[in-house]
Amino acid sequence: MDELGSASSPSRPVTVDGAGEDAALAKSRFLTRKEVLQRRLRRVRQLTRCYRTHYWALMEELRSKYRDYSWTYGKSPFKEDHNEGENNNPNGVITGVGGGDDIIRCRFSGCKTKAMAMTKYCHAHILSDSKQKLYQGCRAVAKNLPTGPSFCNKPVLKSVVPAACATHHQFGERCLSRALRRAGLGNAIPNNRKPTPKFHVLVSEFVHQIQKKRKLALKETALKVETE
Repeated sequence: MDELGSASSPSRPVTVDGAGEDAALAKSRFLTRKEVLQRRLRRVRQLTRCYRTHYWALMEELRSKYRDYSWTYGKSPFKEDHNEGENNNPNGVITGVGGGDDIIRCRFSGCKTKAMAMTKYCHAHILSDSKQKLYQGCRAVAKNLPTGPSFCNKPVLKSVVPAACATHHQFGERCLSRALRRAGLGNAIPNNRKPTPKFHVLVSEFVHQIQKKRKLALKETALKVETE
């Protein structure tokens, strides 16, 4: 754990590998191609190690926070002990086990599930919150009624494409696989494919988007300066 460190620990100065060699060549007017490549390779390898160490430190912190979140807002094994507290608090607010923070129940009528963080509704009824911006209803057709299609409307993240819950997403992939087999294309879609991307893919995409926005902002600033 000492090698990984902690993401929340104070930063310490980093010593660049080969600093003595760089200092000796600092006053050189010209460097050979080999010297330049060796210096860049050495620094890139050190930067890769720093990123890898920081990544795993973040993953350890994420696991710890996710465990605390699941314990506080998920299904607690002490749910039976809260029944007496629910009867004494008609507003749905009960005291946590061991004198912890207050636990807020879902405001949806008849629901006794714990509410999600920073909201008054559980995950199943989060669409009842008019102020939330993260979730949308599943757009898969559950039934075809004479008045029109009836959608599933289970809450899914707005970033999920297509907007389908886990059940209808798997059902759609099975239907697509059967259609491909009928067309003679074989099993083009693997059965064990996960619908959600991996964590490092999300991080890479976020970094790419941030860099793109910064480049556009710098370009607009340069154009304004030239115009003036």
